[in-house]
Amino acid sequence: MKPRMKTEQTGQEIQGESNSIASAASTSPVLELKSASKAYGDHKALSNIDFAVEPGEWWGIVGPNGSGKSTLLHLLSGVLVPTEGSVFIKDKPVRNYSRKELSRIIAVLQQDGLPEIAYSVRDVVSMGRYPYQDWLGRDTAGGDEVVDRVLEQLELVPFADRPLDELSGGQRQRVALAKVMAQEPEILLLDEPTTYLDVHYQLQFMELLADWRRSTGITIVAVLHDLNLASLFCDKLYGLKAGVRFMHGKPDPFVSEDNLKQLFQIEPVMIRHPDHEVPQFLLKKRG
Repeated sequence: MKPRMKTEQTGQEIQGESNSIASAASTSPVLELKSASKAYGDHKALSNIDFAVEPGEWWGIVGPNGSGKSTLLHLLSGVLVPTEGSVFIKDKPVRNYSRKELSRIIAVLQQDGLPEIAYSVRDVVSMGRYPYQDWLGRDTAGGDEVVDRVLEQLELVPFADRPLDELSGGQRQRVALAKVMAQEPEILLLDEPTTYLDVHYQLQFMELLADWRRSTGITIVAVLHDLNLASLFCDKLYGLKAGVRFMHGKPDPFVSEDNLKQLFQIEPVMIRHPDHEVPQFLLKKRG
């Protein structure tokens, strides 16, 4: 199946024992929004968001279209500046980092992954080493070895010299993941990374992320539309609706009939996953 690595606007928090890889000891958040809001003119995309991510956690950001998910991710990455409130990365205001400093800590993978360009797979993966290059473009941290290792881990060695525009969409997304892995970040932010993938590649991609987290303890925050996948892989979910926090906590009991009705205006049929005992749902059509 996959390459393997050698209640609305209440802000209710769902409590429960954490499945996170993060240490049980008390730690400071590696990512934190404090009373953060973002407005575009008269439109408030996010309002008074508090969100803290502990080291090693995997959070899924969920909600309907236009709820502010991507805006929240862009605030966390430092791409957007909040209209109100603050953003902290490792207890330091994000505005106090240079772009190169920030890129050694955080990697971002957008939903459209990589374009169909004629660069080779190896060249594209090597682009992830930018944070470690000096002003002459020399990698100061053993970049060739890192790139070779990542290509092997993701079983991309046979494609290393192939141009990107000869690969399938699923293969290109695997190259996109290899590029951010070569960046060696502590935190990975993903914006709907499985949107253009078929079911096989969706599952493969999520399993590759899970393998990476198991081997390194990387912190992951991912905007996801597929709540069944989010429930299956994420430690915790953060739900947004109309720019405000709807609910946050573990998938069970976040993914419930009442919550899905309120968040997405659907009539779900709830089931338990037979292997993993997490909540899943089926869609019920009208009539």
